[in-house]
Amino acid sequence: MLKYLVILALIKKGRGLKPGRSLTVEEVMSFPILTIGPDNSVQEAVAKMVEHDISSLIVVDEGGADIGIITERDVIEKVVAKNRDPNSVKVKEVMSNPLKKISSDSSIVDALEKMRKSRIKKLGVERDGKLVGIVSERDLVYAIPAMYEIIEAASREHSREIVKKEVYEGFCEECGIWSDSLNIVEGRLLCEDCTEDIKLASED
Repeated sequence: MLKYLVILALIKKGRGLKPGRSLTVEEVMSFPILTIGPDNSVQEAVAKMVEHDISSLIVVDEGGADIGIITERDVIEKVVAKNRDPNSVKVKEVMSNPLKKISSDSSIVDALEKMRKSRIKKLGVERDGKLVGIVSERDLVYAIPAMYEIIEAASREHSREIVKKEVYEGFCEECGIWSDSLNIVEGRLLCEDCTEDIKLASED
């Protein structure tokens, strides 16, 4: 089931997998980008994310130049976890900057490597020096043709069963912590601790 949901997501973006070549970042990125000003409140940023069902916004100055990005994680770690009032905290106080970018014609493998080295989950996508989209780690992982065999196998397994092909590096999709030994569990990349928690929960 997950395999078909992934393919559908790619189709909705107006893209498709073409055998015999590597996908580019532009083929899997999300667009158009949604923005917010640095002096807007975090509450306004969250409301906009919820309205558009997205997890990040590009922060732009008065001239429209990008100066950073605010993500769900920024809000959780820098506002919610510290019990700060989102109405009184400005976007510029919690945004991540500068916005790290990649060329639209770069391969998805290059993008994943850049995310791994920078330990981030999103990249701005540039074409001819202009920001044209945003790509997430999940977009890239799901777009790698080599992973479809794993996803297809996982969809045939019973609930809570783990399918392993090799060890992956990245952010755990459950706890969000970086790990160099991720397992694929129910189609998600999870660290060893979260994998064990799911195994224990399935035994209860």
